Amino acid sequence: MRLELADFPVKDVRFSKQTGYRDGVLEINKEELVALILEDGKIASADVDVAFPGEQTRIVKIRDIVEPRVKVSGPGCVFPGILGPVETVGEGRTHKLSGVTVMPSAEYRPTILSGQAAQATGIVDMWGPGAGITPYASTINIVPMFALIDGVTEQEAHTAIQLAEFKLARRLAETTRDMTPENIEVFELSRVDSSLPRIVYILTVLTHWQHAHHSRIACYGLSIRESLPTLIHPNELLDGALTIDARKGSGFFPTSWIFMNHPPVMDLLREHGKRLNFLGVILQRTRFETMPAKQVTAAMTSQMARLLGADGAVTARFTTSGANYIDVMLTVQACERKGIKTVFITQEWGGRDGTEPLQLFYVPEATALVSTGPMERELKLPAPARVIGAREGELVTAYAGTPFSPWNEITFDGPFEVMGGMDWWGGMSRTCKDY
Repeated sequence: MRLELADFPVKDVRFSKQTGYRDGVLEINKEELVALILEDGKIASADVDVAFPGEQTRIVKIRDIVEPRVKVSGPGCVFPGILGPVETVGEGRTHKLSGVTVMPSAEYRPTILSGQAAQATGIVDMWGPGAGITPYASTINIVPMFALIDGVTEQEAHTAIQLAEFKLARRLAETTRDMTPENIEVFELSRVDSSLPRIVYILTVLTHWQHAHHSRIACYGLSIRESLPTLIHPNELLDGALTIDARKGSGFFPTSWIFMNHPPVMDLLREHGKRLNFLGVILQRTRFETMPAKQVTAAMTSQMARLLGADGAVTARFTTSGANYIDVMLTVQACERKGIKTVFITQEWGGRDGTEPLQLFYVPEATALVSTGPMERELKLPAPARVIGAREGELVTAYAGTPFSPWNEITFDGPFEVMGGMDWWGGMSRTCKDY
C-alpha cells in the first residue's frame, strides 16, 4: 500500500464570497459552509468563526477536532464508513490542508446526564499558559458552531456533529484537488534491509462499557467493543479510518486529528527503511472487566506481534483508567516474555507535588518506560478578550465539574478540560529537569 500525502500549508484564513485555496491563503464562504452544516435536519442553527494563534481567544464547547483532507486518487474516501462506503483506504493520493483544523463547537440537550457515557466538551486557549499544553493553539482553527434540535438521542447527536465536521473538512480540502502541493510525503511499508530491527506499534484504545451508545473509538465507522486485537496498515489512520465519539471533547481523550497525525505512527513511518522495519499497527481494545479477559488480550496481542516477526514493540495509552493501565502493562509483560523488547509511552500520576507513586500497576518486565509528563498539575488560565462558542454571560461545563464563565479567569485541577492537554504520546516535546 503506497500513499502519497500531499501538503497544502495554510498560513491565513479569510472570509470571502467564495471558498478556495491559493498561495497559502484559505478563503471560506461562510454562507456556503453554514448551508452545508444545515443540510442535516437535526441541526437547528449554525455559524462559523475562526481563531488564530496568539490572539486572546478562548474556544469552548469543543466536541472533536479534524484536519481537512480529501482523497484525490485511490480506493475509498477520507473517513470511510462515515462519508462513504467501507473500503480499505491508505493507497493513492490524499490532499491535506496543514496548519488548520475544523473544530466543532456544538450544543444539544443530553439524555445521559452523568457517568462515562455522558457527553462532554473541551476548551482551547489560543494564548497564554493554556496554549503551551495543546497543539491546537498553534493551528488556525475554523470553528463551526451549531445547536441541535430538541429531542435528539445521544446517537443522533454524535452522528450529526460528526457528519457536520467531516463534510466541512472535506469541502475545504477539495479546494486543492487540481492544484500542485508544496510537498508530498510517500508512506509505504516497502521491503527493506533485513538487518533492520522489526518494530510493531500497539495502539491501545479504551472503550466504554457495553451499555453506551458509542464505544468511544470507531474503526471504519464501526464502534469497537468486545474485539480482540486487529492488524491495520498505518496508512489507514492517515485517511481517517479511526474516529471518535463526537459528543465527547476533552483533554482525556484523543481527537480525530490526533489519529490522522498520530505521533508514534508518523515517526515510525518516517524511519521505515532507515533505522527500522515498521511492520504495522496492532489495534488493541482495552479495559476488559476481568483479569482473565485482560490476560487474553495481552496474550493475543503479543502473539500477533510474534507472528509478524517483531523484534520490538512500542505501545502507549490515552486514558487515566486504571483498568486500561493494567491491560497495557500485562501486554508489555506478555511481549517481553515472547522475546519482543517493548517500550511503553505513558503519562504519570505522582500527585499534585510529584511524591505519590507514578504508576498504578507494574510488572517487572516493564524496563523501558517513557514519561510524557504528569497529569495532576493545577492549571490557571487568564481571562480572554474573546470567546468563541458561548453567548455573552453563558456558563459552560467542560469535561466535568461545576459550570464556569469562560470570560473569566479559570483554575482547573489538571489539563483534563483542554483539548490536547493530556500529552499521551509525547507530541508536545516536553522536557523535565532533575534538581
